[in-house]
Amino acid sequence: ADTLSRAFIKDKVEDDPEMLNMVHMITKYLPVSERRMQQFRRATQDDFDLKLVFKYCKEGWPHKSKLSGILKKYYNLQADIYIVDDLLFLSNKLIIPKQLRNEMLNLIHEAHLGIEKCKNRAREVMYWPGMGRDIEEIVKN
Repeated sequence: ADTLSRAFIKDKVEDDPEMLNMVHMITKYLPVSERRMQQFRRATQDDFDLKLVFKYCKEGWPHKSKLSGILKKYYNLQADIYIVDDLLFLSNKLIIPKQLRNEMLNLIHEAHLGIEKCKNRAREVMYWPGMGRDIEEIVKN
């Protein structure tokens, strides 16, 4: 079994086959070897904001007024954020750490699909605040 199928989401992902299936969609669009998964895990733990999101998902979120900047965006999405094998997901989308976003943008843009198709493709499998704007910038340039 691969790492995602052994993972947990909030309580138990094994109890939610639909969520497992959605999470596995990612493997169709991104190269997800174990080495790659480790890279995402490390980058998530090295990302200041995502480290806090990870902590809040496990321990509970503080009041929104105590959060700053980007964390408020994640606060508004907290009901749909899950931890899967030490990775953060927004529903079925992998939350991409800052240090890997340019690489993901390049992967998305490689197909030369145009702005809307690139956005749609990315939104199927990944998320970060401002992703749509970032895709527009890379496709235009």
